[in-house]
Formats: sequence, structure tokens, C-alpha cells
Amino acid sequence: LGQFMVTRLVSSFLQQHPKVTASLGISNRPLHMIQEGCDVGIQPGKITDENVIARPAGSIRLSLAASPSLLARQPSPRKPADVEKWPWISLAGSHFWGSAEVRVYGRNNAEHLIRISPVLTCEGVTSIREAVRCGLGISVLPDWMIEKDLLSGRLVRVLPTWHAKDLPLHVVYAGQRLLPARASAFIDFAVAYLANETGRPPKA
Repeated sequence: LGQFMVTRLVSSFLQQHPKVTASLGISNRPLHMIQEGCDVGIQPGKITDENVIARPAGSIRLSLAASPSLLARQPSPRKPADVEKWPWISLAGSHFWGSAEVRVYGRNNAEHLIRISPVLTCEGVTSIREAVRCGLGISVLPDWMIEKDLLSGRLVRVLPTWHAKDLPLHVVYAGQRLLPARASAFIDFAVAYLANETGRPPKA
């Protein structure tokens, strides 16, 4: 998320506000605004810091994806249980979607818990996508990140009628201090930008 969407977000804001400068930090661990001296953060998943105000900025759709080469080596899956023994690539940090299990949702309110034993656990979604492209394993990936790969055939949705739970996206900032005008402007810009980029605006 940070290396792609957030970097583009910050770049777009700075281009529209040439007198503003910014420092961008990217981390896969929970963000603690006050301790780390941040004005604004973009946080997917659970909000773990009780001292922040979190503005919803849409959500990220998550799908199971794999390379054609991996699919050629595995029996064709018909249900979530069929992929439990596949090689999995997981994202570190339980505040996202977990490294030991993946809960997926299907039609008619169906759901299934897939217990996995990852062959690789990564701290970044970009690394996961590259490993999936190489055919190492199956993983949960954001739809916006793999859209071009799906269109080109480089990646394939596995069990396309099933998906992981949407990952909420928030713009967060410390609620205990007065924000500078540039930070307030960035917050409004970021909420609109992220909702548009994900195509899944926050529910009213």
C-alpha cells in the first residue's frame, strides 16, 4: 500500500501544494502517532492506537490469487478447503489478515476458515505479489494491486466467488493536538483520493 498508493497520494498532494514539504515513512507495524511524531497516517486494518482520530477512507477488496504455473501443479479447487494444503505466502502482522489462517466469504453469507502453513511470510504486500508471480504459492492480495496482472494473465483469481474480508482504510491523526493547516488539508485530500483509488468509498 505504502510503496504504491500512498506514495502517489503524497506526490499528488505536494504537486497541488508546492509550498508544502513532507516526510514519508512506510512501515508494516501498527502506527503510534504521538510517540512517533506523525501529523497524519494512512492505516489499513485495525486501529490499535486509542489516541488517534480515524476517518474512514474506503476499503480494500482482497482476493485469493496465484500464478498459472502454480495452478498447473495443483488440483483444480472447487471449495476453500481444497487450498488449505497449498503453499501459502502470508503477510506478517495479525492486524491485517493473519499469517496462520484466512477467513473467506462466499455467496449466500457462506464463510470458511482456511488454516494455512506459509512457506514464506513477508512484511510487505509488494514482496508477496512478487513471490506469487514467481509461482511460489497462493496468497491474499488487494484487488487494486493485481488488476493488471489479472488482465494480462500473469495472475489468476483462485476461487473467484470467494474473497477475504474487506480491509478498512483510515486516515488517522492525533486527537490531542492542534493540527497545522497543511495537515488538515492533506487529511481531506487523502480521504477523497483513497476512496477514489480503491473504488470502494466509505459507507455513509
